[in-house]
Amino acid sequence: MICISSLTTTSPGSYEYADFIRNVYPDKIIVMGGTHPTFVPDETLLHCDFVVRGEGEEALVELVQCLESGYDFRHIDNLSWSENGETYHNPERPKTEDLDVLPIPDFTLVPSGKMDIMSIQTQRGCPWDCSFCTVTKLNGHKLRGHSVERVLDMLKAYSKNPNFVYLFFADDIFNVPVERTMAILQGMIDRRLVLPWAAQMRHEISKQPALLKKMREAGCDRVMIGFEAVDEAALELYGKKETAQDVERSIDAIHGHGIDIHAMFIAGADSDRVETIEYQFEFAKQKNLATSQCMVLTYLPGSEDTIRYDLQGGEYLSKDWGHYDGHHANHPHPHMTRYELVNTVMKGMQSMYAPRRILSKFASAGLNLLKMNKREATRQMRNAFLRLNGYSIINRWFKEHEDYLHDLRAENVSLAPDRYQRVLLAVSNVDVSRVLENFLDEMDIRVEIFSEEHLSVLRDSDLVVMAGEMVDEMKTRVQNLHIFPVHDKNTRMDRTLTQLGILFTENMETIKEAIATIQMQQKGLATEG
Repeated sequence: MICISSLTTTSPGSYEYADFIRNVYPDKIIVMGGTHPTFVPDETLLHCDFVVRGEGEEALVELVQCLESGYDFRHIDNLSWSENGETYHNPERPKTEDLDVLPIPDFTLVPSGKMDIMSIQTQRGCPWDCSFCTVTKLNGHKLRGHSVERVLDMLKAYSKNPNFVYLFFADDIFNVPVERTMAILQGMIDRRLVLPWAAQMRHEISKQPALLKKMREAGCDRVMIGFEAVDEAALELYGKKETAQDVERSIDAIHGHGIDIHAMFIAGADSDRVETIEYQFEFAKQKNLATSQCMVLTYLPGSEDTIRYDLQGGEYLSKDWGHYDGHHANHPHPHMTRYELVNTVMKGMQSMYAPRRILSKFASAGLNLLKMNKREATRQMRNAFLRLNGYSIINRWFKEHEDYLHDLRAENVSLAPDRYQRVLLAVSNVDVSRVLENFLDEMDIRVEIFSEEHLSVLRDSDLVVMAGEMVDEMKTRVQNLHIFPVHDKNTRMDRTLTQLGILFTENMETIKEAIATIQMQQKGLATEG
């Protein structure tokens, strides 16, 4: 049996590898798993025998046991397979609550000399729900983790490998819950397991000074934070539950404890313009972020953004999964051509890793050596080489993608109307329809209840706000119809209203005020009821 794990952007290579194995070793059983196979199992099964969806530790063991013993595998939860031209997808099993029941990954199986970074995931899940992300769809919202003792035992076992010189906590959010993180860090100090390390965190760490202090004591020299944007409209659309002020405060607090930041940004929200993206890079340079990345918003299979876009009947300009890497634009943008979006992002990245910014870190490292501050010198030298590597990667990208940029520049993209003039409301749920109508009224937007008569007089500046289940039928009846889908069971009505409002104004205060008014109205109705 050969098992292959795949992300969306690595799926073309994974498929090619699986096809090669199937041709050369036709008797081998091929199992694929990971994010991409989980969300597109039918496609994946064209290249393998089985797909293990979601978390695979239990399902994969059960599959091996069934195949070895000759037992029927068709009862295994999380399993997908093809049989007689049909594909079958078993239900998802309950997620493992206590990760301590899982075995410790054995890094000694990795060829010696291939790894110098120790990667440990202490918990799974994420309490937040960012619109572009698939983590919660894969691992759920609930945090499920190893015990503190188990984490420390893993660190102790891995620390015996002389190749490991750096530690990375692969949790999506390492600083939550705070008490657990503090216990892990104190355990590292007590057991003398302190070495340089990094982890992914959220901006709330700026409100946890005791944790920041303990992190530094335990060896932390870098945090990775998905700020995503410093534009309020984009942050709202992404569902980040943070403000630009939160972003700035967290940077200052983290830097104040001598910890570097690798900042992660996204460009391409419906509210974005070239100017907002350029400002994002200027902000990153002004805040002296050690390293950063900015990805073009990409609709990955399984994300909330993708689900909504598909319901809208959105157009994909590329379904080459190799282009779903954050460096390509795969769908039209309402305010920018694809060339403007990609070129602005990649030029901004080039400016982040400009030679003078690399030299400044080498100079800082040298200055700290003269001051006999070895720890700080090592940290700045690491930053210098990271920036140098970033410079190499970005410039190589431009050389390898000359034809791609040329093709984008040549495109004649027809953008949607910059502002819709009229909304046609087609939502059968009376309560939802009333909320939408009141919201649009607060926004001073002309609203009409959709009827069959409208079909013959639709204008390009019309937006049809429609129940999600009606979208497919309407798309078959009317071409080039601008549709905003609404789900009656949508528990995040505030986000739906924000996404709708941003189509009419860039002023987030106007949108927030309208939403607040609607929420007050709903509370009043509930009180009367």
